[in-house]
Amino acid sequence: MRLHVITTICCFFFFLFISPLITFSQKIATTIPSTYYLEIYSFNNPLLLSKISYKKTFPNTADRDKELNKVLFNCYDNAYLTATYDSLVKDSSLLKVYLNSGLQYQWAYLKNGNIDEGVLSETGFREKLYTDKPLYYKNVKGLQEKLITYYENNGYPFASVKLDSIIISQNSIAAQLWLTKNTEEKIDSVVIKGNAKITPVYVYNYLGIKPGSLYNEAQLQKVNTRIAELPFIRSSRPATVVFTDKYNKLVLYLEKKQASQFDGIIGILPDNKTGKLLFTGDVRLKLQNGLGKGELIDLNWRKLQTQTQDLKLRLVYPFVLHSPFGIDYNFKLYKRDTSFIDVNQNIGLQYILTGGNYFKLFYSNKNSTLLSTKGLEYVTTLPVNADVQNNMYGIGLKYEKFDYRLNPRKGFSLQGNASIGTKTIKKNSRLNPIVYENLKLNTTQYTADLECNLFIPIMDKSAVKIGTQSAFLYNETIFQNELFRIGGLKSLRGFNEESIYASSFSIVTLEYRYLLEQNSYLYIFGDGSYYENNNVRTFIHDTPLGFGAGVSFETKAGIFSINYALGKQFDNPIELKSGKIHFGIVNYF
Repeated sequence: MRLHVITTICCFFFFLFISPLITFSQKIATTIPSTYYLEIYSFNNPLLLSKISYKKTFPNTADRDKELNKVLFNCYDNAYLTATYDSLVKDSSLLKVYLNSGLQYQWAYLKNGNIDEGVLSETGFREKLYTDKPLYYKNVKGLQEKLITYYENNGYPFASVKLDSIIISQNSIAAQLWLTKNTEEKIDSVVIKGNAKITPVYVYNYLGIKPGSLYNEAQLQKVNTRIAELPFIRSSRPATVVFTDKYNKLVLYLEKKQASQFDGIIGILPDNKTGKLLFTGDVRLKLQNGLGKGELIDLNWRKLQTQTQDLKLRLVYPFVLHSPFGIDYNFKLYKRDTSFIDVNQNIGLQYILTGGNYFKLFYSNKNSTLLSTKGLEYVTTLPVNADVQNNMYGIGLKYEKFDYRLNPRKGFSLQGNASIGTKTIKKNSRLNPIVYENLKLNTTQYTADLECNLFIPIMDKSAVKIGTQSAFLYNETIFQNELFRIGGLKSLRGFNEESIYASSFSIVTLEYRYLLEQNSYLYIFGDGSYYENNNVRTFIHDTPLGFGAGVSFETKAGIFSINYALGKQFDNPIELKSGKIHFGIVNYF
């Protein structure tokens, strides 16, 4: 009985006091709108309002207020400098606003006050553009910003530009541009902090900022980007400019970054003659910035086929005598079984661009010599190989911009060369002299090559690589030992290394990569090509195709990679037993 009375009393108090409070709070909640509306009207200038688009629904009143301010600034940009809101009518969710645009202001004139005429002309300023024309605020602001940017990049980081001698008459304005330069500033010193092994002279030339250089805002804005493009150093924190009463200094925080590399690749492929497995090798030693001057030593040895070897050496020394020029030397020795040997030297003068990219002029000398003339002593027609010497002069270009050079997801690269020169066919005393009759021994030769790669990011962990390699050789008489050699891991996968001879070719690559980690990814690829072999004996053309899949992943020893590829040439069917397997490791130190 007592329990029943207590329950009754609790229910009474609940309905008397608590229930009304809950109901009241629910009413309050329902009166707070979830969407706010804006409507703007203009009785004196509806045409202007029709040109200005604005949002009409908002999640809160703060965003609505921002939109009101935005509309006013749009009016100012259209030369209605006295635009204002006459009245606002507001209920719980809707705000009605009445806009008074005022008069549209015009320039009576805008003249130069004290600014150098040459500088003003560079900004595109012309007095006729500011005479009896609407006063668009954004044009004036843009002109001031251009002038300030010019002086910021020419030693005056604290320059300011204003309108002076302003005359207002009804709805027209006359004024003069007035410049205050303030003090001229220089970068008195460049301070390098951190454990990076790099000479100050290299940094000065690479960045284009030396002690005593005029302050240049554009150059300073690019400092961090330019350092990030170097393969052998990195910034531990952004560069800073310190201003004091006595000096100004640029402070760089540079740390050593692994850029030198050693990598070795072993290939396993069937020998078409013996049917046994043939092991090939590709070993590379790349030393970069060992002396702290940005220099490069690149040595590459390859054994591609039985009794065939290839040795390449490249030396690059940048910024010779503190100039933007560098020396580029290449040496190549190629021995093709017992047929011939090539010795090729190339020396170039580079003009160094951003991030180690360059434009260069070069001279190339190539000698191709027959190793054996067995069986050729009595031939009466030109053999497929011959003793040849080339002296070529040309130009080259390299430009690369990736988000991460070891495993890029975004960016592109471009590298190409073109040359012209003389070709001399040297008479071999062991051959029948009749083969050289009616043959031009000295002719003009043309060569060119181009390699391009584009990486396109797909979602968060994928990328597509689109690449092309092309080259051509033109001469009246082309021997086989002069031809390009394509096929293999670095050109046309699914084929033996350098097994296809070509006087011209073009290879297009499409590759999809799925990133596992920063330096690890799975990939599938397809290489399609067209080539021509136009030599003294025959003319061949074909469209070989290679495709396959692989994986590249990072280990403590380096970046390990392996892929499997199949190839199709002429009308031959694709055979699994002819697939090519390549694996290797790249180690950066």
